This record gives sequence, C-alpha cells and structure tokens, in this order.
Amino acid sequence: MSRTSGVRWAALLTLAFALMSVLSGCGKEEKEMLFHAGVGQRSSLLDIKKLFEEIHPDARINFSFKGSGFFLADAERSHKGDLYMPGEEFYLLQALERGLIESYDPVKDSPAYFMTVIITPVGNPANIQGIKDFARPGVKISLANPKAAAVGVWHERTFKKAGIWEEVQANQIQSAKCVAEVLAGVQNRIVDGAITWSSNAVLALRDVEIIPIEPEYRGLVRLPVAITSFSQHPDLAKVLIDLMVSDEGRRIFESHAYVTDSGAIDGEGFCADGGAVTDKYMEWLRNAARLAKNVDEPIDESLVGPLVGEVERQRLTRRAGTMPGE
Repeated sequence: MSRTSGVRWAALLTLAFALMSVLSGCGKEEKEMLFHAGVGQRSSLLDIKKLFEEIHPDARINFSFKGSGFFLADAERSHKGDLYMPGEEFYLLQALERGLIESYDPVKDSPAYFMTVIITPVGNPANIQGIKDFARPGVKISLANPKAAAVGVWHERTFKKAGIWEEVQANQIQSAKCVAEVLAGVQNRIVDGAITWSSNAVLALRDVEIIPIEPEYRGLVRLPVAITSFSQHPDLAKVLIDLMVSDEGRRIFESHAYVTDSGAIDGEGFCADGGAVTDKYMEWLRNAARLAKNVDEPIDESLVGPLVGEVERQRLTRRAGTMPGE
C-alpha cells in the first residue's frame, strides 16, 4: 500500500469512528412530556420542572397552562399530553369519567391543597374584613367563570354557603376567565376585593392585602394530578408524580403558599377544625405581604415560614408603573 493510500485509509477510519461516536450519542433520545396544568400552578410547577430535569437530564417537561376547564375539550380533540393537573378535583373527575386519564387516587396523587383567601388592593379601600362584606352595596368584586376556572367554582360555593350569592352577583363588575385575571383585577384596583387561592395571592405580595377567611368559609381544595390515557411516556410521568408527592416536592409547593397539611375538612371542602391547622398558613401569608412592603423590617422565618424566599424576591421587584430608582 502506498504512503498516500495509507494516509487516506487512516483518515477514513478516523471519520468512521467519529461518526460512530456521534451516532452512539444520539442513541440517548430525549423524552419530552406535555403537562396540562391550571394557570394557577405555574410558579410551583416551574420549580418542580427544574428539579426533575436536574435529576433526569434526558427528560424535558413542556407545559400547557390554561384555565382548568379548557383541558377537557382540548384533550378530547387532540389526544395529546402526558399529565393533567387542574385547579380542582371536579375537573379531574370529569376527565376520568370521559376516559382521558387512566386512574386517580385522591390520597396518593395529591401533593398539596389550595387554600382560599381574600385579597384587596393595598389599603383595603372597601374595608373588607370577612366573607359577608362582599354583600355590602357598592363593593366592587371579581367572580370567575366556574366553567373555565376552578376558583370560580369556589366563588359560588363559598358565597352560597354564606347565604349571600345573589347580593354578591349584584356587586360583580369583573368576570374572570382564569385565576390570574382575578389577581390582576385586584392589583390594578379595578375591584375592591376577591377570593383567590393562597398560591395566587402570594405572587403579588406588594400589591395586595391578605384578609384571612373565617375558618367556616375557608376552602381547602385538593390539588390532584394524573397520567393521561394517551400518554407517550407513562412510566416517566409516574416518576414525576412520585417527585411531586415526595417530601422534597411538598416543600416546593409550601414555598409557593400551598397547604400540605389541611387539617379536618367537611364534605363540601371547607375547613372543619376551626382553623387549628391552617391558621398558621394564613398567618404566614398575611405576614409575608406585610414584610414584602416594609423593606426595612427584618424577614423573620418564624413569621413567614417557607415564604422567606418569596418575600426576598418580591422586595427586589420594582412595582409596575414606577421608574428605575424610585
């Protein structure tokens, strides 16, 4: 073999080995999961995603955040997605009935609970102190559509329990399609107050006041998750659910103002122990809102519990409408 031929063969062998190396690397196919979730779960699930992808670098989670009710029509049409986490068990049970999810265990497949709270604009201009105040003439409120947003189910349920549903409807000036619109209505002072999830209220600590709901009207709403019947990666989806319901996963949910210990709940989903367990979560949230605004006051973990990080983050966030340096 000539010198030139030998060099050529060596170059070809080198190229072949390089190509084999590239192809072997491509053998580790990245698995992508589509996760349908209520828009109110966005911040907590993004933290779950970060942790999961660190543990499983060959996996990727893509989210479709929307009002909880919109999933049913979308899923029946497209049959795409691996997991579903609505903002209310009501929607997941509908999905189960329609065959859109394989199975659901309320105990094993619920990493946390929503807790209902009252929010008002800063200064509480209508002096809302409890549920019955929403019935006062002239109080402007936001109600969400229960067919589109899980929190809307709880608006109706709570005000009916208090016997003021008709009066509250007369005070409605905003019809929200999702929980984010409920919060925006209060932040922008369009309304005097609203009921929302604690995990939604925590996103705007500097822009709202937190008013604890009386225990008898305090909703504690199971946050369910399930694998779809058409999942392309059911085994990997199960691993993700296991992470969410683990101690580490629950700590992430607590850091976003979810409740992980609900205490006693009655048949309608309301607090049934006088607030013995959930009062601490309510106080953490109310104190967090105060400390986020009062930047000169030290952040005390005994006052805000797992919300320390959120208070610190929002202290550094410039308010909408202000100029740099203000």
